[in-house]
Amino acid sequence: MLRIREGSALAGAGAIAFSVFAAPVSVVSLVVQSAPGGTYSESDVANYVSIGFLPTVIVTSYLALAGVLGLICVLAYLREVVGVEPGSKLAASVFWGAGLAAAASIAVSWGLLAGIAVAAAEGGSAASVPHPVIYVLSDTSKNVLFGSGGILLGFALIALMLASRGQLPNWLRWLTLVVGVLAIASPALFPAFAIPIWGIVIGVWLIAAGRASRSATVTTQRGA
Repeated sequence: MLRIREGSALAGAGAIAFSVFAAPVSVVSLVVQSAPGGTYSESDVANYVSIGFLPTVIVTSYLALAGVLGLICVLAYLREVVGVEPGSKLAASVFWGAGLAAAASIAVSWGLLAGIAVAAAEGGSAASVPHPVIYVLSDTSKNVLFGSGGILLGFALIALMLASRGQLPNWLRWLTLVVGVLAIASPALFPAFAIPIWGIVIGVWLIAAGRASRSATVTTQRGA
């Protein structure tokens, strides 16, 4: 029996916000937050630590942290939904713990990425370091995002699939499993594209299911 609880709209909006702003592959990371990583480019490093780019870094970092909060909202909601059955309590706890560790890793990564540009702006020429060093710091921070964050979130989604029998639709459970497996391979970059897809899908489903549940409740009350 599917259980839709109060707060599904907030959880759904949180999942979508995470996908857009904070996921290992998100609109913010792809379009706005061009932190150096991958193939070394001198111009990319110079642009990222330039004073003109600092406002963009700060704004996108706030958006990313708002996305992490959205992830915590959907994790908390799903823990309440899937943890009601005695046989699911352990898997639900693993899901919550791994998911929260993933959220912390993602938040730390975004903080480190912003910190590189902020330190360069605040320190000025007196705190300047060679661009290859900046690249290493930035690429390492990205590895926290895709590595610790993506891998732990993958484990969390696999645990969610195991814990959600009868609580979530089968198609959503199998999608969660597939995305969880792909997320474990997030350091390879391409598999990480599945993570925001999962966030958007479950976000839309939670919002729609919540509305349908409320409409059914109102109809039942009127009929009574």
